[in-house]
Amino acid sequence: MCGIAGVYSLTGRPPDPAWGPLLVAALRHRGPDGDGVYADQRVVLAHTRLAIIDRSPGGQQPMRSADDRQVIVQNGEIYNYTELRAELERNGAGFRTASDTEVLVELLAREDVGGLARVRGMFAFARYDRETGDLLLARDRLGKKPVVWVRTPEYFAWASEVRALLSLPFVPKRLDRAALPHYVELLYVPSPFTLIEGVRKLEPASYLRLAGDERRTLSGGRYWRPPPPDPGQRADRAWFAAFDREFLESTRLRTVSDVPIGVFLSGGVDSNAVLECLHRVGHRPIRTFTVGFHGLPDERPIAREAARTHSDHHTELVLEPDLASEIPPILRHFGEPLGDSAVITNALIARAAAAHVKVVLNGDGGDELFGGYLRYPFSRRADLLSRVPGATAMLAGGLSRRPRLAAVFEALAHRRPDLAARALASVMTPHEREALLAPGHDEHHPLAPARDVDGGLLGAIFAWDREVYLPDDLLVKVDVASMAFGLENRSPFLDYRLFELVSRLPPARRAALFATKPLLRRLVHGRIPSAALAAPKRGFSLPLEHWLRGPLRGWLDGLLADPQAIAPCLRQGATRRMLSRFHDGADDGMAPLRLWSLAALEFWAREFSVETGP
Repeated sequence: MCGIAGVYSLTGRPPDPAWGPLLVAALRHRGPDGDGVYADQRVVLAHTRLAIIDRSPGGQQPMRSADDRQVIVQNGEIYNYTELRAELERNGAGFRTASDTEVLVELLAREDVGGLARVRGMFAFARYDRETGDLLLARDRLGKKPVVWVRTPEYFAWASEVRALLSLPFVPKRLDRAALPHYVELLYVPSPFTLIEGVRKLEPASYLRLAGDERRTLSGGRYWRPPPPDPGQRADRAWFAAFDREFLESTRLRTVSDVPIGVFLSGGVDSNAVLECLHRVGHRPIRTFTVGFHGLPDERPIAREAARTHSDHHTELVLEPDLASEIPPILRHFGEPLGDSAVITNALIARAAAAHVKVVLNGDGGDELFGGYLRYPFSRRADLLSRVPGATAMLAGGLSRRPRLAAVFEALAHRRPDLAARALASVMTPHEREALLAPGHDEHHPLAPARDVDGGLLGAIFAWDREVYLPDDLLVKVDVASMAFGLENRSPFLDYRLFELVSRLPPARRAALFATKPLLRRLVHGRIPSAALAAPKRGFSLPLEHWLRGPLRGWLDGLLADPQAIAPCLRQGATRRMLSRFHDGADDGMAPLRLWSLAALEFWAREFSVETGP
């Protein structure tokens, strides 16, 4: 796990050699164990190192191939690198280090993008060909490791974080006004867009190639997609046995490390399943870390029960309500705002864990695989209603006081489950968005969510969460919040083989009518505490409604009562009216999320001096 960045000249004029150290400084938190820079007449490659595998100087990056032609910087881990190395050695490759990055560069030298089909891991890398000048960027299948990039008339630049790009003098700090509607509706900006004009995200399972010829052509594509559902596939005894085998192997692979490993443990099914699986594969010692909230109900008692059975050392972090001083330094790590308050709890528990370990396992991906959010059973029931002639149109017209649900059923009435999925995943309707944003924000970047008509709303929401919510909210939050403290997060559920296995099931066999995660609950029944199976989903989010009206009110009002940086984007007095209604007790359940996201937006625009006007 590391930080990567670079600049490629598009004009023939060499990049400024000072940009290498500049990028290293911007990404130092991601890799406190070392750094390196490669520079020639075309390119500067920068790397900061968090030493997990081959901690010797031989694992330092940028790293060259054996023939000295390829230079690579990689962020992440190749979990099956020992098997790939053995295969490459049988075909004549020689290795100088024990690094997984050297295996990757030699694999790419022989097979290019096609070699990624055999890689199991989380990764983002830039590979530069010194002979042809070609540059290749790629990202892992499910989007664990990020890459953002920008192309100007003179330079092509990329980095692990937007903040690093903003440190470069030629990257303009202008708000992308066409991306703002997505942010206020979803709390994040879907790929490939960002809130910075011209800056783009490389999408999961994708690569981008910059040709080294005079044209500097930019091309790319996807190298993986999960298989479509098979109507004949059932979750029978053989299927469960196959999943359990793959889950054990996925967990075992994620214990590959030269440093100690811990587990982020909540009171929910996913992290408890990971902990139990880690115990079964025989990894020792196991440290577990749990977060709770002073004076409020939380998941510590359930996590404590699981830790007594499977953990060798358990740590609890109790958050006090007065976090106002902790919020700004955490939000500064986000070069693009993320309206998910769990960034704070994720960062604080990462800081606590980093004092003991460099690697933690988590339960991320379990919800997206097995239908762990309440919108999954809702979608299953909505699909059944859609079979009744006129039912969805009637509901759309009768839910005027529930505008988000009305939008869901209106889309279903028009046979657009993809639009219904977006409405269900949003915290604000288009009408509410128009009441907030100043005129001129009606146009926004088009998205292409999966139009899974055959799978109905349930199939569309599975696709949305896998393709949009998971990589652009959840995984960004975890990556930036943990890497702020040099901590690597690994997710056994986010193994592509697990997604392939589960994706073959028809959506209706992955979700229940009234319960979440029916298949996973069946798999782990009797293996994890019964309280974890019965507990409501909480996650690591802050108790926003309680704290924003209490100890964090001053922080919130100071940003939104009279916003300065984002004022050109908003209708006059819009945030003040939202604050007033919230503090008066008028809350539809979404107000705390909307207010937090707008406060994060205002903080970001001030912190990075972003130009927000037309």
